[in-house]
Amino acid sequence: MTKNDKTYELIVKRLTNDLSEEEARQLDNELNNDKIPRKKLARLLHFWKYFFPKTKPHNIIGKTEKKLGFTYHAGQGTNFWKRLGIAATVLLVISLGVYILSPRQHTTLNEYRCDVGEQKKIVLSDGTQVWLNSISYIVANEPFLGDTREVILFGEAYFEVAHNPDQPFIVKTPMLKTKVLGTKFNIAAMNPHTRQEISLFEGKVELLAENKTHQHVTMKPGEKAFFSPESGVIEVMQTTLGKPAQWRDGILYLYNEDLFSISHKLERKFKSKIFITDPAVGRLRYTAEFENESLDQILKILCEAKSFSYEKTDGGFIIKSKE
Repeated sequence: MTKNDKTYELIVKRLTNDLSEEEARQLDNELNNDKIPRKKLARLLHFWKYFFPKTKPHNIIGKTEKKLGFTYHAGQGTNFWKRLGIAATVLLVISLGVYILSPRQHTTLNEYRCDVGEQKKIVLSDGTQVWLNSISYIVANEPFLGDTREVILFGEAYFEVAHNPDQPFIVKTPMLKTKVLGTKFNIAAMNPHTRQEISLFEGKVELLAENKTHQHVTMKPGEKAFFSPESGVIEVMQTTLGKPAQWRDGILYLYNEDLFSISHKLERKFKSKIFITDPAVGRLRYTAEFENESLDQILKILCEAKSFSYEKTDGGFIIKSKE
C-alpha cells in the first residue's frame, strides 16, 4: 500500500466512524501538515454523506477510479477497498486542479464554486456556459471523455449546454439525473433533503429519479419540474418562466412556491437566517417578483398577502402564525 493509499484508508475510516485513537492522531497530523486541508476534508464529508448514501457507485466516480489505477487486490476486504477507492476519488474530485494521467489522455477533475453572496460564470471544456449562484459548486472531469459529459451540482446553476448529440450532458444532483443534448435550463438543489427545481427555457430535458421509483420524465420548454428526494416523485407543471435565471440580475422570481422554499432563497440572497415555527405557515404558497426590496420589505409584503407574522432578532427573522 502506498503512502497515499494509507491516507485514503484513514479518511474512509473517518467517514465510517472506524478510526482508532492512533489512526485519528495520524490523520490529525496529516491535517496539521496541510497535506489534506481541513476545509477540503469537511467538503469531502459533505459529499460522502449526500452523494454516496448507497453502495451503488456514481458513474463519473467509477470512470475516474479506473483512470487512477489503484493498487488494491481482491480478497476478504474487497468491499472495503472499493469504498476506499471511491473515497479517494471523491477527495480528488473536490480538490482543485488535480491531474489524472493515462496513456492516451490528460484530464483534470475541476471544481468550480461560489461563496456566500457571489455569482460566477464559467465555461466548461466543451463550450457549455454555466452561471453559479451563491453557495453553489459543480465538479467536472475535463475534457469530457466517453459517451457522456457528466457534472455534479450542489446548489443552483443555470446552464446553456453546447449541443453534441453524440455525447449527452448529464447533471447529477442528490438522487436525480438531468440529461440534455443542448439546451438552456436552471437547476436549484440547495439542500439534499428538500425539493429540487428544474426550469426548462429551451430544448429538451430528461429527468431520471435514481431511487426505487426510477421515474422518468421528459420536459418541454416553459415547464418547471419539482423533485422530492424523500418521496422520489417528479412533478411537472406549465409555467410562465420569464427571463432565464433572473437571479443573475438580482431578481427574485417566485412561481407557486411555498414559504419553506422561499425562505431558503431569501437566506442565500440576504445572508440572514429565517426560522419558520409553524409548518402550516411554511406551506403557504406565493407567486411574486422582487428586485430592489430589502428582506424586511419582502417579508412584510408576503405576510400582508397571507396571514402570518414575523419578528427580527439578533439571530435572524422568526416567522410564525398570527395569534
